[in-house]
Amino acid sequence: MIDFRLLGPVAVLVDGEAVPLGAPKQRALLAELLLHHGEVVPRTRLVDALWDEGAPETATSALQVYAHGLRRALGSERIETQGSGYRILIEPEELDVARFE
Repeated sequence: MIDFRLLGPVAVLVDGEAVPLGAPKQRALLAELLLHHGEVVPRTRLVDALWDEGAPETATSALQVYAHGLRRALGSERIETQGSGYRILIEPEELDVARFE
């Protein structure tokens, strides 16, 4: 069983064991995708969410690196690229926010 957690610190547990999620921006990318699960989130919106006004010129490349890191951590089937955006594929019961609602 996989448990995606947004309430409290961003975390992913598989059978009760924490999955290493990498750098803070990579965890922030995961949080943004989870907040909009089921939707394709445009890269421009993700860059804005991760860097606000101070996005470096390399932000789009860095975003791709973070997405790749999440694929390694969660499985390549979980993070989907669609057009100019990303989508996370989860079941609602896997997300603590959805269970809370």
